[in-house]
Amino acid sequence: MLRYHILLFKMNRMVSRNKLSGVEEVSLAGQLAEMLDTQESAERVVSDLFDHANPQVRRIALSAIRRSRQFAAPSLAAALVRRMADAEPQLRHDAVWIVQESKMDGAELRAALRRLAGKVQMPWDAERARANPSDLTLQAQVRARQTLDKLLEKSAAERNMALATTALGVVAGQPYADGTVGHVRLVHRALIRRQAGRKLDSSVKLTFRKVEPTPVTGNKRFLL
Repeated sequence: MLRYHILLFKMNRMVSRNKLSGVEEVSLAGQLAEMLDTQESAERVVSDLFDHANPQVRRIALSAIRRSRQFAAPSLAAALVRRMADAEPQLRHDAVWIVQESKMDGAELRAALRRLAGKVQMPWDAERARANPSDLTLQAQVRARQTLDKLLEKSAAERNMALATTALGVVAGQPYADGTVGHVRLVHRALIRRQAGRKLDSSVKLTFRKVEPTPVTGNKRFLL
């Protein structure tokens, strides 16, 4: 706890004097991420720094959460929704990045992703984003669209699996529901197997007697 407060004091003093460099941001984010070893510590960072007045501090907090992979903080999802509407495009991008890596889902997160993605069209805008890495607004929009598409694809797969499971009767322990073509054919094949088994059991079983060789007698000349 003491180390955390000392780091906060150092961070606030640095941002109040002048603008932090990229190297300093990365260093502070790394130091903060090392302290996030529990859900409670991650929740403290979310409540203290995610809505900080300085955008660089907010970015450090986002980077620390992503690097520490502490995604179980109760207020993290709501904070990410707010950051996806941040005035800074880099912060919007980093917020979507956390949603993508943590595989979070929810109605509010999907709505925020949809608002951020806007009218982005894939895959053309993805190609344009790769050709223009300095366009942070486009980068955030493309990542939001990709993340949202993955969530929608996952929901569609789960829905199709649920429908298939219900229709085929897998829940009841049988591969096909009653009355379907598959069920009728399954019953018919079982009937054929039972009939074949009964015919096999009732069929005449043949017995064979060993025939002893007959000794040769008489004139052996005719055997030549």
